[in-house]
Amino acid sequence: MKKRLIGALLIVLICMLMVGVAECFRNEPIVTVAINTEPNEPNFADTIDKTIGSVVHIFNNTGGWQGSGVAIRPDLIVTARHVVEDGVDFTITDNNGVEFRATRAISSKKYDVGLIKLDKPVLTPAEFGSIENCRLGQQVYVVGSPYGKINFNAMSLGIVSGVNRNYDPLNSWEGDYGWSVAFTTDSAGHPGNSGCPVFTMDGRVRGILVGGFSPSLIIVMPVDLFLSEVDEIDRMFLMDKWEREVAIDEAAEAWNY
Repeated sequence: MKKRLIGALLIVLICMLMVGVAECFRNEPIVTVAINTEPNEPNFADTIDKTIGSVVHIFNNTGGWQGSGVAIRPDLIVTARHVVEDGVDFTITDNNGVEFRATRAISSKKYDVGLIKLDKPVLTPAEFGSIENCRLGQQVYVVGSPYGKINFNAMSLGIVSGVNRNYDPLNSWEGDYGWSVAFTTDSAGHPGNSGCPVFTMDGRVRGILVGGFSPSLIIVMPVDLFLSEVDEIDRMFLMDKWEREVAIDEAAEAWNY
């Protein structure tokens, strides 16, 4: 009889414990972990999407070489001087893969940049900013076509690695190429990147890639230098309004062939 009573008490006690535990779980609030999908800082990919449309590939049909460039205005491209050198015929490819022909280019030996004028305003201009607002170690990125169109509008990331550089004493060419006011970046620069824009992370172009000592020591010409002379640049292109004379084969003209 005593054993039965102890067993019954144990059963009752176990049931009470089970009910209590169940009640605890029933009243316990469900805890969930919230995952924040909003970025804490501007999305870099979004910045690329907004800026890459101003970058173009340039093929110098006259000389057979190529490079990169960026639109200052819908009809005006800036690039490195050697990309336009001796060129009177260019194929420009925008970020959508659309090709345009250009036949007018001028260059500045002082700033080591070249400019190409399109007949129609078809490009998306970039936003520009002064190098004076930048600091040593500030992040930058470049967009261009390293080793040609097969790597069309590829990008690489780096920093401002040097400011106020003076490379004129190293120039083997005659005259001043304006490299005394250059800055440098360690963003990758290869053949085909010549003339490409160097952006800061706010999406503003701070300079144009014009040369380098190695693929990671790149010389950049600040946009401050030539953008202050856009009016003079326009006048230079206006001087080209006269028709260019070409040699005529008189025999072919006489016989209409």
